[in-house]
Amino acid sequence: MTINTLKIELTCNGRTLAMGPGLDIDITKVSGLESSELEISTSDNALVDGVSVDGKKIGKRPIHIEAKFKSGRNNPENRAAVIKFFNPKYTGKALITNMGISRNIEYELEGWTFAEQRNLDTRLGIIVDLICPDPYMLNVDNFGKNMAHYTKQFHFPWHSLARRATNKNQYPEKARGLMLGGMIMGYRTLHKEVVLANDGDVSTGVQIQFVAKRGTVKNPKITSVKTGQFMRVVCDMVAGDVLLIDTNPRHQVIELNGVNFYHHIDRRSEPFELEVGDNYLEYDADENYTNLDVNLYYRPKYLGV
Repeated sequence: MTINTLKIELTCNGRTLAMGPGLDIDITKVSGLESSELEISTSDNALVDGVSVDGKKIGKRPIHIEAKFKSGRNNPENRAAVIKFFNPKYTGKALITNMGISRNIEYELEGWTFAEQRNLDTRLGIIVDLICPDPYMLNVDNFGKNMAHYTKQFHFPWHSLARRATNKNQYPEKARGLMLGGMIMGYRTLHKEVVLANDGDVSTGVQIQFVAKRGTVKNPKITSVKTGQFMRVVCDMVAGDVLLIDTNPRHQVIELNGVNFYHHIDRRSEPFELEVGDNYLEYDADENYTNLDVNLYYRPKYLGV
């Protein structure tokens, strides 16, 4: 049975303020966890009843929290800690766990204050207003997959001799068949196509990391099979190079070994996102695609928690 509990952990500038069951601070009221603001653009025609909907946009997410310390015995220390924590100069992150489901979201501090007290010995109360410019709740896990990896084959029992054997008759009976000739420790799996499942409520961006593991690679490319959109970078990679492509809105980057490389993008490229459901991605290169490791990372987005 799911326990109907709510915990909120705010992290900002290396400090943490946690509230909820089993913690020093109780949550007394909260809003904004289920949905964010919705903006609908409309246009009017004088000769037609009603209006036409031109577009919909999910706006910023306001979160309002009211909480109270369980005890008033440490009011001076708690007051000083709360004042130091709520620094509007820094962006924070909220980890929200509601009915067993956890989500992350970044926030800016819009305002806060202590609740009115009857006297200085009563329990401290906190009233906080947060604004989340990106309204979506994120999965706490960052899903990843390597499209080209090694499948391990090394297994036990494994037998070794005190000194090198010169012929097979020197092998112990129980080891024969395990130590003869060469053994495969693993094999390289090359999947040019992979499926990524997005169980979120909306599409989400993806980080693609091309790593040149052996030799050279020319003009790596990754394609969303369903839409035909692709990201291709015109470059010659050598062993050890790492090319990062990020298609997340407001975070779109292309970097080669940590240096901005966006100006080398193929002009036909389109930063695609993972749609809700299964997404098939395929990678390639003009030359030596087998020299690549291709790591994919993404985080589903949700409308609320």
